[in-house]
Amino acid sequence: MILRSMVLIIYSFINISCKEKNDPETTPLISQDTTVVDVHGLLQVNGNSIVDKNGDAVSFAGNSFFWSNDNWGGERYYEPEVVSWLKKDWNTTIVRAAMGVEDPGGYLDNKTANKNRVKTIVDAAIDEGLYVIIDWHSHHAEDNTNEAVLFFQEMAELYGEHDNVIYELYNEPLDISWSNIIKPYAISVITAIRAIDPDNLIVVGTPEWSQRVDLAAADPITGFSNIAYTLHFYTIYHQQWLRDRANAALDDGIALFVTEWGSIGYSLVDPEANKWMTWCFDNKISHCNWAVNDKEEEWSILIPGASTSGGWGNDDLTDAGKLAKNIIMNWPE
Repeated sequence: MILRSMVLIIYSFINISCKEKNDPETTPLISQDTTVVDVHGLLQVNGNSIVDKNGDAVSFAGNSFFWSNDNWGGERYYEPEVVSWLKKDWNTTIVRAAMGVEDPGGYLDNKTANKNRVKTIVDAAIDEGLYVIIDWHSHHAEDNTNEAVLFFQEMAELYGEHDNVIYELYNEPLDISWSNIIKPYAISVITAIRAIDPDNLIVVGTPEWSQRVDLAAADPITGFSNIAYTLHFYTIYHQQWLRDRANAALDDGIALFVTEWGSIGYSLVDPEANKWMTWCFDNKISHCNWAVNDKEEEWSILIPGASTSGGWGNDDLTDAGKLAKNIIMNWPE
């Protein structure tokens, strides 16, 4: 009964917004033989919006995988069957491959294994017709700029022709300067990508765990097209004050992308998640829920020991997973 009520609550805000914003005569319907990428194509930044090939503002909902690092646990779910299941059972339209970098077991320790995990998710997403984020999942990316440049050059060579692919250059910078550290790092990596791939969407992390979008808005990256900025939130910590900051950034003209968010955890009911989802829908902001993993923490969507190849029943999901699934599977484009 609690789950059913929560579904109705979550669905109600979406349904109300849909009546206002989605005209059934103009909103594309996706058949079983047509994928979300077939319908919407290459994503582009237009002012403070991310639009599809038709110039319509769009919002997608999906899942972020956990850190890819060796022996952290979440790497076991970097399987094509998981991507397929998320599409089939959750109605996921976007996934995020979160490649750990400098932490133990990450890319700098084992480039081949971590890169192969990312490629597995990207290849599966392309096969399934989903959007996919290639995430340099780091808190210190500026310390390894050359490595990031080489990695994203390779990704652009491999995947730049696919409209599915989105590059995320820096997961969560810490409390460091946007203008003097993050922005110069991002420009170096963007320049390398754009020499190979002129048009796929690029998302850039912002200071203080990707919450200071206002700083990016005050000094945006110029000279390149299709650049958006990362906003992360966890509802137990981030409420209206962060939405106000994000609104100001939108008003200043930058496009935002929620590449990672988490609910209150350990609960089927999260009023703050409803507020955030209403905000995402109203502003046509895409979002990926953290995280596809069975680790015993509040944001894992799976209970310990859940299958690493999908096929999960309701009993395999944590409360956070049940809440996330109901949001994602009912999300209108």
